[in-house]
Amino acid sequence: MKRLIQYSFLCLIVLGANTAFAKTAKDIAVKDFFKNPDYSSLQLSPNGEFLAARVTVNDRNNIIVMETNDLNKYQFLTGFTDSQVASFFWASDDRIVFTMDSSNGGEAFGLYTVKREKKPEIVTLLAASYQDRSIVSARIVNTLPDEPNHVIVSYNRRYVRAPDLYKLALDSKWHPRRKSNSSMELIAKNPGNVDGWLVDHDGDVRGAITTDGLKGEFLYKNKGEKDFRTIQSFGVFDEGISPLRFAYDNKTLYVASNIGRDRAAIYTYDPEKNKMGDMIYGNDKVDVTGLIMSRKQQKLLGVSYYDDYPERVYFDKTEKKLAGIFKKTFPGKIVSTVSMNREENLRVLSVSNDMDPGGYYLFDSKTNKLSKLTTRMRSIDSKLMSPMKPFEFASRDGLTVRGYVTIPKESNGKKLPLIINPHGGPFGVRDRWGFRQDVQFFASRGYAVAQVNFRGSGGYGREFEQAGYGAKWGAEMQHDVTDTVKYLVKEGIVDADRVCIYGGSYGGYATMAGLTFTPEMYKCGINNVGVTDVGLLFTSMPKHWENAKEALKVQIGDPDDKELMDRMSPIAHVEDIKAPVFIIHGKNDPRVVYKHADMLMDEMDKLDKPYEKMVKSGEGHGFRKQENRIEMYTRIEKFLEEHL
Repeated sequence: MKRLIQYSFLCLIVLGANTAFAKTAKDIAVKDFFKNPDYSSLQLSPNGEFLAARVTVNDRNNIIVMETNDLNKYQFLTGFTDSQVASFFWASDDRIVFTMDSSNGGEAFGLYTVKREKKPEIVTLLAASYQDRSIVSARIVNTLPDEPNHVIVSYNRRYVRAPDLYKLALDSKWHPRRKSNSSMELIAKNPGNVDGWLVDHDGDVRGAITTDGLKGEFLYKNKGEKDFRTIQSFGVFDEGISPLRFAYDNKTLYVASNIGRDRAAIYTYDPEKNKMGDMIYGNDKVDVTGLIMSRKQQKLLGVSYYDDYPERVYFDKTEKKLAGIFKKTFPGKIVSTVSMNREENLRVLSVSNDMDPGGYYLFDSKTNKLSKLTTRMRSIDSKLMSPMKPFEFASRDGLTVRGYVTIPKESNGKKLPLIINPHGGPFGVRDRWGFRQDVQFFASRGYAVAQVNFRGSGGYGREFEQAGYGAKWGAEMQHDVTDTVKYLVKEGIVDADRVCIYGGSYGGYATMAGLTFTPEMYKCGINNVGVTDVGLLFTSMPKHWENAKEALKVQIGDPDDKELMDRMSPIAHVEDIKAPVFIIHGKNDPRVVYKHADMLMDEMDKLDKPYEKMVKSGEGHGFRKQENRIEMYTRIEKFLEEHL
């Protein structure tokens, strides 16, 4: 890319320019909703003199570094045209470490480094690979801020099902022929059943969580000890504790626990004595699991959690006062600190809400100066977007179900066509309030959008999540989706004769379940990387998921029970489909393999059922390349116009 083009691009972003001159949301082009954000993941260098960010160059996420005091002084550190940067962090004031999936959607993330120098050189630290359900991938466990030339990584090349922990020097490199990095120091060897490691603030490995079938153990060792000892044994679905982080004394743990209560709360915990301490914070409606900590002050500042909206509770007086100031400065917005320098006097703030994809600001606590840095998506005019509102109702069996509905801003809010959008997962995750590109796109085209946190979703306590366990796919979990539609129809918001179902992953399963089990309800369905044969999930899952197979049998159902699998699987009920279907899948999908879509299309061909398809060979579990996303939603727009 020529220097002039780079400069013009950057100036538009830095000045916060907005090129959305549309009179209505419908005038905003598909590409403006679904191209990569102009700016994302702004991070300050440890000394605060530089800002790094992901920016869209060559239609891919790449890394740019700017001077904090003059953003027009910048340098592109990467210029990828095929793969793109997934995540990154500053290891020191001149070095950035980043991850990237170069397996075309196979979710094999390699680890790389690049320095802020005249001619940046990208160096591979750990290579990744994807072949025959074996995904070799690296993940940062501890950035070791006090050792800027080292990191601790989880890496599973030795044994694909169980990652080990390594200490890795950042001035090293990967040797392709040897398939190793000579600086790798094995600091925790996985015996085969460790699902997660616990590392303290010094980088010492202090704990591990193991899983054997439906039983688990919490292993622990003090500083200087060689061997772990078991301090807790538990059933994986029982109430218990989840270690979060060490306090800065490297002795006390902060844990999330639902022992004696349904919703998880945050407690202190003494692992040496296996003794629970005081509750720090809990909520009666939702789980609380987020910690807000200060490395500079060596203390816990507050906690975060999600109710209908994101919430933060501060214990530190200074932080609480600042939060109040930011709330008044940005009314109606969610303000969060996404990066700080080492001294914690400079912070990057992300400011957004349900209608605004957000902007970034720099706050200097020494001068109390707040300055705008950039806009995340300058193509979106937030004034034209539609509000996302929480709702709740009682399902057919009396369970309280919650979710969000987005009603087109320019509508009267009555008798609207609806797109119901069940989330993926399905267990342990949930939909949240905030800006969603697809939701706002649909609303801009005149559709109401409903997102339902059906039973099995996370965040609402153990009882609600486990209400979705045990053969509830296509049954009670699907009833919650159906009941959401009926609730919105009863409220007068939705026209019962104009409803489409759309979702990805488990949401794609729910799409096909809706079309097969309640075919009279839907005019069309959009199945994005969806499960069609539930039994196939168990035989095609990535090998590093194998330790969770017994738990999945409890959550989903026994794959050896053919009658159950047929009852749950849309592929066995294709003859009941009445509405047209749009089938979207990536051929490299490691989670829901392409065979799910292939079998579905074969069955629909046999039965002469109408469908459209979009299959991409260079994509996996969802389309990451912006040109494919833009094409997908362009086709979805036409599909909805025709059928809804």
